[in-house]
Amino acid sequence: MKVVCPHCNKEFILKKPKKSYSGGERDPFSKLVKILNCLKKHEDWIWIRRIAKETGMKPFSVSYLIDKYLSAYVEILEPTAVYDTSGLRLKMYRLRNREIESQKIVDDIKLRVKG
Repeated sequence: MKVVCPHCNKEFILKKPKKSYSGGERDPFSKLVKILNCLKKHEDWIWIRRIAKETGMKPFSVSYLIDKYLSAYVEILEPTAVYDTSGLRLKMYRLRNREIESQKIVDDIKLRVKG
């Protein structure tokens, strides 16, 4: 689309604005399914960075989604003061019930969020 400047009478071509986000998924529920599938795949405790690497998300996003939506379905292992002398916040996660389907958990979360 061409636009003429009223002050200098020059023509400018207006382009579509670029998207402000990096092109990632906006739907948190599809990300929850990725996290749940990763947790199902691993039988033992798993680090947050490992989940992030396998799902292709950032560690902060994984931690946020687990704390906000999945805390009822996930066991969290935090180190005690005896082991945590460096000041690092290290958490490990695993599913409480490995037999439950991911879609049932997401449907339950959708009901809680709407209601």
